[in-house]
Amino acid sequence: MKIMKFALMQPYFFPYIGYFSLIQSVDHFMFFDDVQYTRKSWMCRNRLLNVEKQQPYYIRPKIRKPIYKALLTDVELDNSEIWKNHLLQQLNGYKKKAKFYEETLQFLSGILERDYIGLAHFNISSTIEISRYLGIKPKFDKYTDYNFYFETKPGIGDWGREVAHEIEVTEYINSPGGEDFIFPDEFNSLGIKLGFIQPHLTKYWQGNSGFIPGLSILDVLIFNGRERTAEMVSDYDIKWLN
Repeated sequence: MKIMKFALMQPYFFPYIGYFSLIQSVDHFMFFDDVQYTRKSWMCRNRLLNVEKQQPYYIRPKIRKPIYKALLTDVELDNSEIWKNHLLQQLNGYKKKAKFYEETLQFLSGILERDYIGLAHFNISSTIEISRYLGIKPKFDKYTDYNFYFETKPGIGDWGREVAHEIEVTEYINSPGGEDFIFPDEFNSLGIKLGFIQPHLTKYWQGNSGFIPGLSILDVLIFNGRERTAEMVSDYDIKWLN
């Protein structure tokens, strides 16, 4: 059987660089869009840098208030120009100190100028566009593209294994935070190798002597540009557990 690396992750709003390292590490990346929407999560916000104060601040899309316990796929995005223009204005603080400000602003403007069906659509589309901008081109799709059926609803940490088994992959790679509840023995029984991405979060100049890791990929692009960011995305290890 041909080795195929696979990852399943919720779609986030302009995620941090480690998310893109995970995408680069696999042949098939699936967005897990059939999940409950969570306020104050990476689904609907991320962080950029106040360069002068060396403090992070949040960026957010404008959404229409969802119903209680709404699925992410049901969360509507406000496609007005107001929040999109506000997001572009929030980047103004980078203008004097970040070499790739104009380049990144132009790229981001292209993403924002289009209309999107909802928050999930925006997160997925923008992440794919950034990935391709960086030369990362696995197979992309989303959970709701399939008609998966499980007799028993998978528990926390089981979704990736069940989906990986259904589509017959040989290696499953997860984000670093899952080692406490995703267990290699259960993957072994299905003949699937389990690994966890270990992004190095390479330090880079942020307009001052300090460094705040884990900000949105936009921060990385603004300070480093397309080519260097692509190199930094590639700076990771995979911790195999079986």
